[in-house]
Amino acid sequence: MKTQAPIRKHLLILLSIPTLHYAQTSQLAKQPIPIDGYAAKVNETIITRSDVRSAMASILPQLYRRFQGAALEQQLEQAYLNAREQLIDQALIVADFESSGGQIPDYYVKNEIDRIIRDRFNGETSQFEETLAAEQITYDDYLEKTRRNISASMLIQEKVNQRARISPETIRITYESKRYDYLIPEKIRHSIILLHCGSTPEERTLKTETAEQVLQKIEAGEDFNTLAQEFSEGARADQGGAFPWLQLKDIDPSLHFHLNQLKTGQHSSIVTNEDRLLILKVDARRNASYQPFSEVREAIKENLTTLERERLYKNWMKRLKEEHYIRRYD
Repeated sequence: MKTQAPIRKHLLILLSIPTLHYAQTSQLAKQPIPIDGYAAKVNETIITRSDVRSAMASILPQLYRRFQGAALEQQLEQAYLNAREQLIDQALIVADFESSGGQIPDYYVKNEIDRIIRDRFNGETSQFEETLAAEQITYDDYLEKTRRNISASMLIQEKVNQRARISPETIRITYESKRYDYLIPEKIRHSIILLHCGSTPEERTLKTETAEQVLQKIEAGEDFNTLAQEFSEGARADQGGAFPWLQLKDIDPSLHFHLNQLKTGQHSSIVTNEDRLLILKVDARRNASYQPFSEVREAIKENLTTLERERLYKNWMKRLKEEHYIRRYD
């Protein structure tokens, strides 16, 4: 079933706006990405095209590396539309936060900016200020944008993350209804002694006699893998003809029937397989089984929690878009 992108992607976008990037992105600005003018309006909040481009900054280098020509233009257009919608979401969340009477104290915002300077600029305030100047953002503007980011992330935590709770019963029911997803297929370890028949009747007779002698040695109790090292002409002769644990689907289909006839520790008679003479041995088997619930419980919970967050976020945004004025500009 298709779902929206995980809610954490929204969180990352919200927490990274405004994106302070370095001078190397300035060359990307020469590409055909709209910069000036309105991109959208949410109530009285204006989202400019430069705001959208700033939100796109982190993905631009990847797009320019992977695409070119018409494909690049298409990717840039879609990235622009996605970033605009994410900024609209942010503006709606901030509006919801403010309408509920929420406020972020100045000291809290300044502490967050101090953290950004410490983490992103190695504590260099001058480098931070130079980046603001390069981005043509005043400190007061950055302060307010940071305040909105904090407001948005706090409300997402309240409206989405804290409400996305999955009961133990739901986790168990999901496990039982999708047990096939946790199937561990049957695996076997096997060994092969292989002799090529040769291209003449004389060579085939000689190789058949050799295979029969090897089979007699095995039946007399000599070690299969030691004999494989001595006689086998297969690719794994140096490993005593032994293969690692494999699912049956990863083994030559022409051998399936013969391997299925053998119990652990048993060897086959001489098997003629096209221009090869084979003696097979099953060294060990692991029957198909299911991963225990205890091993997958946390993974199921995490997946269900992500889906629930997406559902809550989607419904929340749908309600906010019905309650607030939104206009998008081409």
